[in-house]
Amino acid sequence: MTVNALRSLVLAACLAWPAGGAAQSLIVGIPNAETTPRGRFALTHESQALLFKQPVAWNSFSFITYGVSDHVEASLSLTGLSAPRSGELSLGAGLKWVVPILEHRLPAWELRATVGASALFSLDRRSVGGWGYAHGSFRIPRLHTRITAGVSYGSEELFGYGQTPVAAMVGVEQPITDWFWIVADWYSGNHALGAFIPAVQFNIGDVALIAGYKLDNDRTRPSDAIIFEMMTLL
Repeated sequence: MTVNALRSLVLAACLAWPAGGAAQSLIVGIPNAETTPRGRFALTHESQALLFKQPVAWNSFSFITYGVSDHVEASLSLTGLSAPRSGELSLGAGLKWVVPILEHRLPAWELRATVGASALFSLDRRSVGGWGYAHGSFRIPRLHTRITAGVSYGSEELFGYGQTPVAAMVGVEQPITDWFWIVADWYSGNHALGAFIPAVQFNIGDVALIAGYKLDNDRTRPSDAIIFEMMTLL
């Protein structure tokens, strides 16, 4: 996988669960239904160890988000920084808007609609592209399981050379305790982001740590990887 994401974005408040997990921008690879708290910054970095390729490779993405308002965040990202170089290094700038739905009538369900968009600039190819997405999300009462599903459309600056896919995206977040969650998400398609990623998440104050396994959708030439991700509020 050359770029496992600009997936730039984030906030809000998960009822009854601590801010360390609630303030994370992503589930693992897809944007979640949260935004960065108003007036604060959040820094996220993900590293992918492609131990099963020859030669062994490393890929990463990093981004910083800022809480513009209670439901809007802005982001700057750097994706495709890798060794050996993949030729997919890109800068991104975007916005994410999370809209609560029926929050007074159905508060336990935490219904939300999310839309986001980013402008992308390839530092290797000197090309310009973009990415847009939308999804809906809800939390199952008592179980506290959050389900997220939607679609995205993007250019090759994010999805890989020659790829401009419409992709489905699905995510699940399951708190086990206030500090330990099981999470997973999936992008459809055989492109740079197309993968299923199950993971565990540890929330320590304003820091979220994630460890997972990326199972590439393309099983003819898989780019499976072990993933480590860290997010911290600043």
